[in-house]
Order: sequence, then C-alpha cells, then structure tokens
Amino acid sequence: MRELLERERPLVGYLFELAGLSVDLDALRVEPMQDGGMGSLAIAPLGRSYGSSPSECHFYDSDGVVISAVLNLDKVDSPFEIDILKVDFSPTIRWPERADLGAGPPNNSCKPNPLRGSALFRH
Repeated sequence: MRELLERERPLVGYLFELAGLSVDLDALRVEPMQDGGMGSLAIAPLGRSYGSSPSECHFYDSDGVVISAVLNLDKVDSPFEIDILKVDFSPTIRWPERADLGAGPPNNSCKPNPLRGSALFRH
C-alpha cells in the first residue's frame, strides 16, 4: 500500500467531493490495480466487496481519448476503489488537473442510435 501520488490527488478528491463524502487524502492508502496501466486504485483495507458507485467524472487524456473515473464504495459504504476506464483500454498518459474534470459520465451523444433511420420513423 502507498500514499496517493500528487498527480492522483485532484481526481480522487473531486470524486469524493461529487459523492458528498469527506476524505483525508493524506491518510488514504491505495494499491494500484492491474488494469493495463489505466490507473485504477484499490483503497485500503483490501479484501472487501463492491457495494455502490456514488460518483463519476470524466476527462480527456493527452491523446484525446476520454477517460471515465468512478468512486466505488464497499457494502458498508466505505471507500473501496477508484475505477479508471480509458475507452480504448490503453494506458493513461496524463492524470488530469482539477480544471480538466467534468462531472458525470462522458457525453454519449456520439453513440449510434439504433432507431434512427429505422422503419419505425419512416412514413
């Protein structure tokens, strides 16, 4: 286990703020997860089970690929992990500054709409 790295602090602090949870970032202990270098962090103590996801944010890596970050709690609402997902599954290049973070999931407006152009909308 280790302390948060300076580059991780803005993102982790923002997720706790979005969730309305107080946290002492200096006391938080984390363990990098094996996620291909995207940056997910298990929060001490280890060996617990997932319970809920009270906050999510997103940002863009320096290569332009969107990254989603989620604060997960365990079954008794204690911090469990920070789940980082870069949409192309490549390693995270640059951790965000506070100003780079957007609340909620990435904009899904570019996803194809399966009903658009279907016979249901033709007259």
